[in-house]
Amino acid sequence: MKRGRLEPYLYLSPGLLLLFFFIILPIILLFLLSFFRWDMLSGSYSFAGLENYRHMLGDRLFYNAARNTGLYLAGVLPVGIGAALLIAVSVNSRLRVYSVYRSAIFIPVIVSLAASGVIWLWIYDYRSGILNHLLLSGGFSRVNWLGSPDTALLSVIIVTLWQRIGYNMIIFFAGLQVIPRQLYEAAMIDGAKPLARFRYVTWPNLLPTTSFVVVINLILAFRDFDQIYVMTRGGPMRRTTTLVYHIYETAFAEFNMGRAAAVTMVLFMAVITATWLYLRFFREEP
Repeated sequence: MKRGRLEPYLYLSPGLLLLFFFIILPIILLFLLSFFRWDMLSGSYSFAGLENYRHMLGDRLFYNAARNTGLYLAGVLPVGIGAALLIAVSVNSRLRVYSVYRSAIFIPVIVSLAASGVIWLWIYDYRSGILNHLLLSGGFSRVNWLGSPDTALLSVIIVTLWQRIGYNMIIFFAGLQVIPRQLYEAAMIDGAKPLARFRYVTWPNLLPTTSFVVVINLILAFRDFDQIYVMTRGGPMRRTTTLVYHIYETAFAEFNMGRAAAVTMVLFMAVITATWLYLRFFREEP
């Protein structure tokens, strides 16, 4: 091979090695681990075949975690993306005051999810939380936000939205900046109203940005763990136990790494499949 053909691969090799050792190889090892029994306490392991997968498919806790994950995705994705798009369009102005407004919305993004969980623990507190204080001031009764099976998952979703809307808004705002102003001017000359301008100018030009935001939020929502661990530990009555938290419990509470690996592979395939389906049916047409 000539030096000119070899040189690009030499430049790419450090990144490719990192990709292989920190992403591809762990996935391969995880897949292999899912076919073994591995007790972390004793250190013993043996080949189990499909036993871990059979146990998973017969485990009601797995189906409960899958259901909670679906509800979590249904709450985080449409609201988080839709609200971010609405805010981005509303603040798409050159006025300086909107720069401060955008910065204020983006501030929660720089706070870690664990820290956000601690903050919202105080806000949701049944006796001294500011949210229940506001409810009492308005003549309503207290709500056990994190202690009730009916409101716990919703409370966690609100925390995730609080932190993630700012990130999505900034991405959408960046996409809005590259839309040519001439398109809006031409639409206004033709008499297009604001909703028509959004439908025929803004939305088609934001499709690539929207695809990016949806895929990123889909991946993040599948792997959200910190706020659940800090705020509810999967409770009450396992109403906030998602697949990620179920994997954590299986691996580090039951010390059964083989079964945890099997659930992880299912979660991995769910992320890949959901991403592929979205890009296949909803992405911008070439």
